[in-house]
Amino acid sequence: MKFAITGATGFVGSTLIPFLEKNKHSTVAVLRGDFADTEQLTAKLAGADVVVNLAGAPIVARWTRSYMEKLKESRVKTTRKLVSALEQAVPRPAVLVSASAVGLYPDFRQQTESSFTVKHDFLATLCEEWEAAAREAEALQMRTVILRLGAGLGKGGGMIKKIRIPFFLGFGGRIADGKQGFSWIHLEDLCRLILFVAEKGGSGVYNAVSLNPVDNIRFTRTLARILHRPAILPVPEFVLKLLFGKGARVLTSGQIVMPERALQEGFTFHYPTLKDALTEIFT
Repeated sequence: MKFAITGATGFVGSTLIPFLEKNKHSTVAVLRGDFADTEQLTAKLAGADVVVNLAGAPIVARWTRSYMEKLKESRVKTTRKLVSALEQAVPRPAVLVSASAVGLYPDFRQQTESSFTVKHDFLATLCEEWEAAAREAEALQMRTVILRLGAGLGKGGGMIKKIRIPFFLGFGGRIADGKQGFSWIHLEDLCRLILFVAEKGGSGVYNAVSLNPVDNIRFTRTLARILHRPAILPVPEFVLKLLFGKGARVLTSGQIVMPERALQEGFTFHYPTLKDALTEIFT
């Protein structure tokens, strides 16, 4: 199959492309500049079998008013432009796989794809609008899949890149009270899940998370044990608020999310536990 991938230079996209090519699929990278020219964007999408939409500015950052607008524009507006270009593409791709995030779910109780309660904050609203923009592709008779991503764990990027040096230096520790849920997925399993839903899945929502979510304390202790480093210095919530403003909420809250649908449809994880995932990353 031929895959057109937005966000191709990001952490997930830059891993997904070689993964797909290793599995005998062809890829085309849809870059940020392509969205400035509708004809150019349409030409890149035409003839692809699957479009994977991973575009979006990093969520862990200081949320100023202008950056919150950037988060929305890079997700919602970009996805709307993508669907508009898909409408004009000839031949039109058959499948759209579009990213979202587990931040849509409330922090309480275990959540699955059948959970209909959502949070009432900026991130949840952003995810709802992001997903709604992707679902406009359904009117084009495209099979549309929404992947609600947990924290992606892999070498050379994502949150591991941000926390690696502090942990190596012995400054790692739980965030705030450490009780917040942490739903994660190894990057290889995420790439495998994207291919799985493209080839075999239905439509609608899939939770792109491991089947063994943890809390922040357990994540911190597991990572410290694998790195043979102490994890005794907690990061107070007020420090995070000074650094990230409203964006600190991403770090101080969290969800316990299960990949119920992927499991029901026969997907298996190569890295089912946090220890498995972190051991692979750091060896």
